[in-house]
Amino acid sequence: MLNDYSHKDRISERYEQVKVFQGVNFMLIKTDRHTKEDLKLWEDYQELDMIKKYSKKKVEQSINVIIKFLSKNKKSCIMTSWGKDSIVLLDLFLKTQIKKPVVYMRFTDRSNPDCDKVRDAFLKKYDIDYHEELFEYSKVRKNGFHWKSLFEKYGKRCSGIRKDESGVRALQWYINGFESSNSCRPLSLWENQEIFAYIEQNNLPLSPVYGYLGGGRYKREMLRTHSLAGSSGDGFGRTEWEREYYQDILNRIEKGIVYEKK
Repeated sequence: MLNDYSHKDRISERYEQVKVFQGVNFMLIKTDRHTKEDLKLWEDYQELDMIKKYSKKKVEQSINVIIKFLSKNKKSCIMTSWGKDSIVLLDLFLKTQIKKPVVYMRFTDRSNPDCDKVRDAFLKKYDIDYHEELFEYSKVRKNGFHWKSLFEKYGKRCSGIRKDESGVRALQWYINGFESSNSCRPLSLWENQEIFAYIEQNNLPLSPVYGYLGGGRYKREMLRTHSLAGSSGDGFGRTEWEREYYQDILNRIEKGIVYEKK
């Protein structure tokens, strides 16, 4: 009967078609930190991401912003955090075929280890001029020395910041648009759901972080790949979330054990 062919059946069929067409499906990278409840919830998210649309006009607009910014700034780079927005930015950057350094700034004692998993998956598939810059959190967090150092070495930066992430970023958009004096934000107008849909439908790797859902207590759009045990971004239960999923890393940070570059 026609009624037996449900909406979910159609989504599953479409999902299988995409996997066959694109090969191995990246999307969420699974880890031992995910619970069964987390992964079950993620299945629902993934089905949504398969059918939700993202704006093709925004894709074209973002690519044009990237081309314009990188072309007129000889000394410039692409910044990545290996979060969801950074992954979309990197994919759009690669479509420009412009050669620029891709830079990941991390702290020696508290970088999120799951960022390495996304990095490794991406670098295995794409050839980019990749650099990692390490800083000691306690020495640079307050004075912003890390940003000054990165500017001196790599020049102006292009990042995946979006205006709907905070009131401050929205204000920056209304004042500066896509570009400020030292930076560019090509994804400023993208919405959260568009980011997830783009990643799913373009077979890109996604950080395990977004699947640490606490059995439904945490919304994926509120989760971040920030360094752990930091002093900012605790407005949505970040401390409790970190204790639930990264207690082993928090213990290491408390003992002062630094990151060893792999």
